[in-house]
Amino acid sequence: MFLLLAAVLPACSKEEPAPTESPSYTSPPMPTEDPHIGEVEVAKAGGGTMWVPEAPSLTPFGRDPSSFTVVDQIPYYNGEDLTMRRGIDVSDHQKQIDWQQVADYGIDFAIIRCGWRSYDEGNVNEDSRFRENIEGALAAGLDVGVYFFSQATNIVEAAEEAVFALHLIEGYNITLPVFFDWETVGVSSARSESVDGATVTACCLEFCELVEAAGYQPGMYAFNMLAYYTYDLDQLAGITLWMGDPGTRPIFYFDHDFWQYSYTATVPGIEVEVDLDAMYVRQDAAAAGTPAQIPPDSSPEPAQEVANG
Repeated sequence: MFLLLAAVLPACSKEEPAPTESPSYTSPPMPTEDPHIGEVEVAKAGGGTMWVPEAPSLTPFGRDPSSFTVVDQIPYYNGEDLTMRRGIDVSDHQKQIDWQQVADYGIDFAIIRCGWRSYDEGNVNEDSRFRENIEGALAAGLDVGVYFFSQATNIVEAAEEAVFALHLIEGYNITLPVFFDWETVGVSSARSESVDGATVTACCLEFCELVEAAGYQPGMYAFNMLAYYTYDLDQLAGITLWMGDPGTRPIFYFDHDFWQYSYTATVPGIEVEVDLDAMYVRQDAAAAGTPAQIPPDSSPEPAQEVANG
C-alpha cells in the first residue's frame, strides 16, 4: 500500500504559482502652498516688483503710474479724477526762506517741521525756525500743515510729542494735516534702532488719536520701504498718508494723499535743496479746477530709487 501511494502522489501534486510583482504606486503630488498668502505684489523703485504684507483695511491707490510724470520739477497727472497741488516741506535745515518768492514760483502749500526728538538723548525740541516759517508761509497765502520728527520708543513718548506739537501750532491757521514722522537714522547709538514695528505703529496711533481729538487731521509720513515693512498699515485706516517716494511717478501701492517726489529740488527763495511734494485733490470731493495734464511731447521716465534725506 505504501509503495502504491508513493507512486501515485507525485502525479497528483501541482506546482505553486510564481509570485507576481505588486503594481507600482506613485503618491499624488502634494498641492504647493502659495508662498505669498497674505501679501500683495507691488512695484519696486527702479523697476520690477516685490511682495509686501497686505493691508485689508486700506484700498489700493488704483491709478496707472504711467499717468503721472514730473517735468521741470512740476508734477502732472493725465487723468480726470484728481488734480495735483504743488508743495514743499521744510525745517530749519532750509535756513531763512523768502516765502513770497516761494509762492510766486507756484508753490501752493508747505508742510513745516514744528519740532523733533533727538535720536540719542531723547529730548524734545522746537524747530528753531518753526514760527518764522509758519508765519511767512501763511503771510504768503500758502496752505500749511506741520510734521513732528519722532524718535518715540513707546506710546508715552508719542503722546508727549503730540502734546508738544499741538501746543506749538495753537493759534495758527493749520488747514493741512499734522503728521507723525518716525524714521530710523542709521546710527547704532540711536534709541530708535531697537524699536520694533508693532511699537512704531502704536506710537503713530497714539500721536494721531491726540491730534484728531484736538480737532486737526492726523497724518503719517514714511518712505515706502518703512511703511511696507515696519508699520502695520492695516491699523492706519483713516489716517492721511504722506509717502516719501522720489521719482517721476508715485509707486506706493496703497491709497495716499500726499506724494513727496523729490529730496533735492531747487526753489526760488530757498538757498539750499528742498523737498518737493504733491497733494492729490479728488474730483469726487468737489474739487475746483481742471485736471493737470501731461505736457505735450513729454515722456514719463522710470522712477528712480533715492535714499531719503
